[in-house]
Amino acid sequence: MSEKRSEVNIDEKKLNQMKLGIILAERKNLKTREKSNDEMVETIRKIIENEIKKNY
Repeated sequence: MSEKRSEVNIDEKKLNQMKLGIILAERKNLKTREKSNDEMVETIRKIIENEIKKNY
């Protein structure tokens, strides 16, 4: 079986902003324990969605 591979272009600036936002949210939650695991998943999802919508 042959697999088809498609190329994906990744915007490094958006990727770095997403990583920074996720790390900061995780770091804050480690200190405060404010959000549950499910809430953190939703927070991370929102960070990714918001960053994708931005135009640089």
